[in-house]
Amino acid sequence: MNRISLPLLTALACAGFAPHAPAQEYPAKPIRLVVPFPPGGAIDLTARLFQPRLTAALGQPLIVDNRPGAAGAIGAESVSRAAPDGYTLLYTVGADLAIRHGKPGALDLTRDLTPIAAAVASVSCVAARADLPVNSMGELIDYARHNPGKLTYGSSGIGSTQHLTGERLRQHGIDIVHVPFKGVAPALTALVAGQIDLVVTNLATAMPQLRQGKVKVLAVTQPIRFEGARDIPAVNEALPGFDMPIAWYGFFGPPKLPAAIVARLNAEIVKTLQAPELQGRIADASMSAIFTTPGQFVALIRDTAEAYGKVVKAAGVQLE
Repeated sequence: MNRISLPLLTALACAGFAPHAPAQEYPAKPIRLVVPFPPGGAIDLTARLFQPRLTAALGQPLIVDNRPGAAGAIGAESVSRAAPDGYTLLYTVGADLAIRHGKPGALDLTRDLTPIAAAVASVSCVAARADLPVNSMGELIDYARHNPGKLTYGSSGIGSTQHLTGERLRQHGIDIVHVPFKGVAPALTALVAGQIDLVVTNLATAMPQLRQGKVKVLAVTQPIRFEGARDIPAVNEALPGFDMPIAWYGFFGPPKLPAAIVARLNAEIVKTLQAPELQGRIADASMSAIFTTPGQFVALIRDTAEAYGKVVKAAGVQLE
């Protein structure tokens, strides 16, 4: 199965380019950054890492506006209707929206929005409630097969990358029931409270709860172990052949955003990402920085849509 690979993201992270001349007159007032998920998750965490740094770089306040719902679609659609003046931007889990690429009525990331820059690659994982009697993916597989249909798992919504990861687990014989939430943070809260058995989330969100012993992280979903958490195995060590495209976060503007503003924003985002201090903060949060030109970002979006399209088809998922 084609997928967004670690080598591809590494190549994007290392790609060098010369940005266009910035739009000198932009910005002249505060910028609203729509984050279409609730506070507390990795997307919100990284948005707030960018907030003070981009505020300083652009010389105007960058205001984070959380607008959760529909796996990121509600906030994204609000930005797609905004004026193309650079004062309303979107920072989102691009993979979640790319999943719906080509579906009737779905937002098109390259037509209904203006791609500006990729920013962060996330590490997804499978976490269990602390008192679930399993401590590894192998034990989870055995438990699920002896208790078919009794385990529940949370995600950030129907058609999200987390939902599709759960469906891929079902394809590999783990019979679990999906419970959608408005974001990974509320799903993880439900897990800690014992309301669900499992959650497909990301390490950035799960690690604080793991350190406090409130959850158990069973595995990461990428093909190899994450360098920052080598003691956590990959799912495919217990389920050979299991693989999922890597989720990433990126910046977008409304459609028809002027090229000079796109270039200015891209240059400042890349410059911010290249700062060792920010890269360290992102790595500490179990993620990695990626840098793209706007053109490279468009290519990443298309590759992601193709990879997840194959996952959707294989899983037989009906997207909303």
